[in-house]
Amino acid sequence: MPSKAPTVALKRIRRIFRGLPDTARNEMVRLLDEGGRAMVGAIRARTPRLRGRLQAGIRYQVYRASLRLRVGLIGVRSNSRLFYGRILDRGRRAQTVTVSRRKIARSTLVNGRRDAHRPYQLRVRALPARRFVSGRYPDLKARIGNSLRGYWDRVLRQISGGANG
Repeated sequence: MPSKAPTVALKRIRRIFRGLPDTARNEMVRLLDEGGRAMVGAIRARTPRLRGRLQAGIRYQVYRASLRLRVGLIGVRSNSRLFYGRILDRGRRAQTVTVSRRKIARSTLVNGRRDAHRPYQLRVRALPARRFVSGRYPDLKARIGNSLRGYWDRVLRQISGGANG
């Protein structure tokens, strides 16, 4: 298992990011914002749609300080309406689970007898992974990579003093 500690090269890259001029940082944020909007559109197009809630839950976030882009079901763990999005995206294995219903203060009559709320076994079928968020988007990644390649050429030329103007 790889270690979580950042490597020396990663620390150097982060130092370079922190030292970027404001104009370069603003341009990078703009490029990441454009890429995020494009990726959200592509992910929403591949998202399964029943009522549209899952599509509406797909968002992107640009972190200006670290120059990172997050795209997908951001904040889903805290959003109980969209918990199933991760299950649909990553899939689920078949399993048998024990379900215990909440005990209600006064049990109710069900089919003429008291419902005891006893635990029972439930078979859950497998779901294949749909990979609408975690899937590969080679055309989008190439487009974003090309725009960033041009960005780094301009920024490095400017930092090294080779820019005219």
